[in-house]
Amino acid sequence: MLAALPGELVRQVVTRTAEAAEPHYFFDAHQYATVQALCRRLIPGPKDDPIETDPGALEANVIAYIDLFLGAFNAGGRIWGDGPFSGRAGPPPWPFGGSAPAPYPDDFARTSPLSATEELSWRTLLEGTRDHAGKPIPERAWADAAAGGRYAGLQEQYTQGVTDLDSAAAQMFPPATDFVSLTPQQQDILIARPDITVGFPSLAFQHAAEGMYGAPEYGGNKDLVGWKYIKFPGDAQPRGYSAEEMIAPDSGAPISATQLKTFDLETLFARLAFGTPRAANKPWMGRRGF
Repeated sequence: MLAALPGELVRQVVTRTAEAAEPHYFFDAHQYATVQALCRRLIPGPKDDPIETDPGALEANVIAYIDLFLGAFNAGGRIWGDGPFSGRAGPPPWPFGGSAPAPYPDDFARTSPLSATEELSWRTLLEGTRDHAGKPIPERAWADAAAGGRYAGLQEQYTQGVTDLDSAAAQMFPPATDFVSLTPQQQDILIARPDITVGFPSLAFQHAAEGMYGAPEYGGNKDLVGWKYIKFPGDAQPRGYSAEEMIAPDSGAPISATQLKTFDLETLFARLAFGTPRAANKPWMGRRGF
């Protein structure tokens, strides 16, 4: 499960067209189509709004990002790309013997292995605290305690979110039976309903934004449309420290106590306590401190 994800699989994820009939890592065909339709209303592009000229969720293929994220452990534990360089801007500085590989391979296409603790944490976040039979998983009980009740993983939140959207569509716009069958205008009216907006659409918007502007190796930001739109250069090299600087001995002066005082840890930790707790039945409504 923690083996490196083959580069060919990453290439397929990044370059494929988001179609409801294609194989998925988590969603079934209906869920895939529903979440894609929702994301297209949350971040519309030229094909979703006649006056919109900027790229949106469809152009960035954010549905592929969300599907791969939720089904990461169905894709070789694809949580983190390995790094440190993508080769998008040519090879990085090469202080080692010989010359850099040409073309430079995409280091992010490799999957960085997770530790046992990291895998437990990510599986709990995605899958929740119950097994397929609904029985509690003992090593994930900490999440229930933190939530003050049964913690619902992101997979369950998305599955239930699609069901709730379909129910709302049938209630508000009969004889429609699901969200996908509504017109774009009807979909906007539905997700603008206050009791619906604060729930599943808010969760989906967070992940749609990640898919819009994250590294393309995670499935979204297709053809770098998100980065190009905001004029972000991406992981162009060299940026930050060069390879020579990273392997050179540290020659800087030690940080003084006076300099440390400007970064007041006591104030930082106090602010971390602020925020709204995450309820077990609506964990997306919580807010982090600071």
